[in-house]
Amino acid sequence: MEENKDLISPEDSQLNTPLSSGKKKKKKNTIIGYIVSILCLLLCLYITIEVINANNHNRPPKIFNLSISYVPTESMEPTISAKDYILFKGIKFSDVYCGSSDNPEENHQTGSGDIIIFYSKKEKKYIVHRAVGKGIDENGNKYIITWGDNNESCDTERVTSKMVYGKYVTTLGILNIFSGGINKNIIFFILVLMFLIMIGMQVFQMALSQKAKKIKTDRQKEEEKFKEELKMQIMKEELERIKEYNRQKELENNESNDSKEEKTNDIESE
Repeated sequence: MEENKDLISPEDSQLNTPLSSGKKKKKKNTIIGYIVSILCLLLCLYITIEVINANNHNRPPKIFNLSISYVPTESMEPTISAKDYILFKGIKFSDVYCGSSDNPEENHQTGSGDIIIFYSKKEKKYIVHRAVGKGIDENGNKYIITWGDNNESCDTERVTSKMVYGKYVTTLGILNIFSGGINKNIIFFILVLMFLIMIGMQVFQMALSQKAKKIKTDRQKEEEKFKEELKMQIMKEELERIKEYNRQKELENNESNDSKEEKTNDIESE
């Protein structure tokens, strides 16, 4: 009786088989694939919404607080050349560094101060210039003085906190192949197309997965049906064998009884 405690049933032994581990790994990979696909879809959706919103407000789109902008003029040469693409990040007005000197002209000459992207209410467009000083107007509002590195004088427009959009990070020389600038509508079309392709891929993957699951289920049903039919066939053959065995046993018993009766009759006759 004690030996039975160490026995493992077939059902329990299957839990640790290589086949079972392979199924678990495949299921895990499928779940990871779904998560990655969903994250990619959400990213494309986020980018598309941001581009639409930026286009409606006539501003460069920001993706995770980073953005790319095209510089069409020479006002920031030699730091930033005309037709360059630049990468910039969002920045708070209070964090803008306006140079080591209190004199804007000195900061301009030494190239001291952050290069910022701001919206010019006067020119109705975004401008990339260097912050070279700060000031306070008659109403007590703080402002930034900007100056293009290649310009002879500073900008006349005062840059307030609401006008600051970002801070220059680096120049993206690899994008200089687009020397004439990238049309916003083309960017929007590409992003929407990417989003639709991602959705299509996800739908196709789900349909393919469902089809594979259906094929697997049908195959399992066929195997179960075949096993059941085989089981019935074996039981039928076994039943026939038992019947045949019983029949043979009965014949043998009958022959034995007949033999005994003949012997009894012979004894009585004597």
